[in-house]
Amino acid sequence: MTFLMLGKMEVRDADGAIVPIPRLKHRQLLATLLLKANTPTSVEHLMGALWDDTPPPSAGRNIKTYIHTLRKLLSPDDLRSAPIETLANAYLITLEPEDLDLLTFREHLRQGRQASRDRELDTACRHFRQALGLWRGEALLNVKGSRILDGAAADLSEEHLALLEELSAIQLGMGRYGETVSGLRAAAVANPSRERLWGQFMLGLYGAGDRAAALRAYQRLRKTVVEETGLEPSRLIRDLHQQIITSGSVFDLKFPPKPFHLVDAAPHDPIPRQLPCDPGDFVGRTEELVRLRSLLSPWDGSRPRHVVAITGPPGAGKSALTTRAAHMVRDRFPGGQLYADLHGATPGIRPLEPLEVLGRFLRALGVAPHTVPSGVEEAAALWRSLLDGRDVLVVLDDVVDLAQVRPLLSVPEGNSVLVNSRKTFDLVDNCVHVRIGRMRQVEASTMLARLAGAERVARDTRATARLIDLCGSLPLAVGIAGARLANRPQWSVADLLERLEDERRRLHELEVGDLAVRSSLAVSYELLLGSGNPLDRTAARALCALGVLQVPDVTPHIVGVLLDVPADMAERAMERLVDWHLAEAGEPGRYRLHDLIRLFANEQAVRQQTRAARSAGLDRALSSYVATTRLAVKLSGYPRAVPTEVDPGVSPIPFTSDEEAHGWLARERANLLSAASQAMAAPEERTARLGVALAFSLFWHLHHAGDPSCLLAINRQGLAVAQRLGDRGIEADAHNYIGIALGMSDRPEEAMTHLQEQLAFCRELSDLHGEQKALGSLGELHLTLGRYEEAIGYAGAQWRVAKAIGYKSGEHYALTVIGTTHHRLGRFDQALAVLGDALAQTRRDGNVYQETAVHERLGEIHLDLGDPASARACYETALACARAAKVSIAEPYLLLGLARSSRLLGETDQAAVYLARSVAAAQATGHEALGKQLVEEEAVLAADGGPRMAPGGIMPP
Repeated sequence: MTFLMLGKMEVRDADGAIVPIPRLKHRQLLATLLLKANTPTSVEHLMGALWDDTPPPSAGRNIKTYIHTLRKLLSPDDLRSAPIETLANAYLITLEPEDLDLLTFREHLRQGRQASRDRELDTACRHFRQALGLWRGEALLNVKGSRILDGAAADLSEEHLALLEELSAIQLGMGRYGETVSGLRAAAVANPSRERLWGQFMLGLYGAGDRAAALRAYQRLRKTVVEETGLEPSRLIRDLHQQIITSGSVFDLKFPPKPFHLVDAAPHDPIPRQLPCDPGDFVGRTEELVRLRSLLSPWDGSRPRHVVAITGPPGAGKSALTTRAAHMVRDRFPGGQLYADLHGATPGIRPLEPLEVLGRFLRALGVAPHTVPSGVEEAAALWRSLLDGRDVLVVLDDVVDLAQVRPLLSVPEGNSVLVNSRKTFDLVDNCVHVRIGRMRQVEASTMLARLAGAERVARDTRATARLIDLCGSLPLAVGIAGARLANRPQWSVADLLERLEDERRRLHELEVGDLAVRSSLAVSYELLLGSGNPLDRTAARALCALGVLQVPDVTPHIVGVLLDVPADMAERAMERLVDWHLAEAGEPGRYRLHDLIRLFANEQAVRQQTRAARSAGLDRALSSYVATTRLAVKLSGYPRAVPTEVDPGVSPIPFTSDEEAHGWLARERANLLSAASQAMAAPEERTARLGVALAFSLFWHLHHAGDPSCLLAINRQGLAVAQRLGDRGIEADAHNYIGIALGMSDRPEEAMTHLQEQLAFCRELSDLHGEQKALGSLGELHLTLGRYEEAIGYAGAQWRVAKAIGYKSGEHYALTVIGTTHHRLGRFDQALAVLGDALAQTRRDGNVYQETAVHERLGEIHLDLGDPASARACYETALACARAAKVSIAEPYLLLGLARSSRLLGETDQAAVYLARSVAAAQATGHEALGKQLVEEEAVLAADGGPRMAPGGIMPP
């Protein structure tokens, strides 16, 4: 009997006649068994395949009836000869490879890939063609209707396309272009946006001598991709297109002939390597590691699973297992490895939002921060586009729930997401679960022996077994016990066991999972606290202090501030905590606490210190953060933050250079945001005000990083503090920052509401400086919205208030907005006059920053007036001003203006040079006018009369 699934599902008897299976449920049941041929299929899985998540109460009985019916249909004369066996709560269908087309397909696939690895390419092609010849249409066509079966059909279709691409890659490498084109044509039409397939199709057409058809194929692909995603095709495809245009023959192409999905990233695309250090002393979880490796790097060379989820209780070692498994398979993912700790179960630290994680990963993949989409859906679409063809492993550590990572899980074939969480991921399609709990006794014993010494552990096996039992067989607790013994070589296992036995309440807690870790930590903490070594006691104080400050990681400096001791002593104390497995060392000079240890530390802080003492320690840390952030912002060249009434009263960390200050802001960003958020939630007024001061000090850093979602969150919290304290001044500033963040997020109407609130508060408080600032922001916002008369009205009002209080910068800003608005209205004479006044005043008052903007706007006007020579002079002066004022974010736009001016003057070579410099500046600053640059490049190429790339190329979207 033969079973066919690669098309409409059919069963044929020995004579080739079709065995009828008329009922859908019977076909679905058989298909589910066949998909797991030679592997037991649980009744629960069969229920899911037949009824999704809503099986009827009689589902179990129904499946038994369906199995009986299937046996009669398959073997009417002798039910016992039917290939379906009944096992304990499962069923098994046993078949030879030649009995099932899917098994035959995969056997040919395996043999073909082996032949390919052995460089027996004709043999590989033969096996691949035989495998493809088994397909008779869309897989499982007559059994769809459930989530499991629909997903399986999609997976099979992907296997079919992936094999077609592998065959095509070999054929292209052998120069068999005609065969490639004929094999790909129908698949390309059926998959109009699949870039790997279309890239091979283009290459085959060009190799077969039809350059025009290859170029038409690219245009067809580009049209589909742009319509579906709003993005351009990948850089690899764009480069191939350019090579087809410019090369003399197919032999000139630099396009690799190996499988398209294994092509290395383009030279300018970053390959992220973000995995934490491989835990070299990792012990146990052997079965889980074998399974994880088989899922992420299958032995037969097939594609890895889309999503693999490690789930289990706190302290079970999910993160360590995840990191170990990721390092084991990293060579399978040449496109790189991305990693993020999502703080799903980190006490006191806000879990990351999906958009934050997407933003981090997109930036790591080469997207400029300023161009990261502000919406989750757009960012997820860009994420999927960038991963296509890269083969990247994405590791998501400590996920709170499915909603936190759902936008990241839909990745193209060849990429994998490895996730760990306390919660189940059963609702994720194409997700394989690896559930872990307690370690096996032998693994826990091995772990303890490695830490404390094998001879000591073997000397008293009963005590060892009891100790492991009291630790709940959880890796964190066993590791702490082993470290304790390692640091006391004179102790036996029974000595430590006796101490634990004396702690009756702690023993009870130790037996109930999470509380086990807390009990072990308490023993370690008390040993440190009662030690005769002053450094041990300082380490205990440090652990308590870290329970007060809720940040992802700390430096010795901030620990020293918390303890009011020198930083070098704080560092030694932290190293002692690392030795005791109570803290973890990250990059040099940084430490973090495991989430359960953080909970314990917080409990000890509450128990050991008064509320006033805890508040004082937190305020010291916040004051240091505020003072250092203000200095770093100043040295980094950002505009001055809104001053607050809070004086931190401490000296900042000294910086030796602007670069060091900027680097500190980047490294401490997550800590500063967490500290500001914690402080603003505190009931103490001083603490809350320090939190506001920290949040406001970070405004321009976050603004230039292009992070409106973070700006919104932190400044909305500042607004809540202001309202709680009744501080109208803080409230006005918070409305301003929220309005700007909403404007960055393309939510102008909401932004308008907050800016109007700011204006009203400032007028109520007679804060003329704040009033003119609000008027200026409203003027700029109306200009952006195309409400030009209102823009002039607000900017004019700003100019009058700024002039009345003698605030020159406000006058300059207002005149620039007014002049720009006249330009947008087509009033060129008025625009030139107003901007001319603005230019004279900025020069007179030495405001080089605003002079940069005025020259740029004048350059735009001269371009529109058809005077590129004057425009170029304006842009050149603006560029000199920007560099003098260290306004690096303006350089990409000014260089783009120079490229436009040079092109219109007929100097296309110089235009290409300026354009390349604009791209380089955009890459350096993270502010890229991508759309404008693409338009400008097209113009440069058209003016030059031939297709060629400007030096440096264009950054990927």
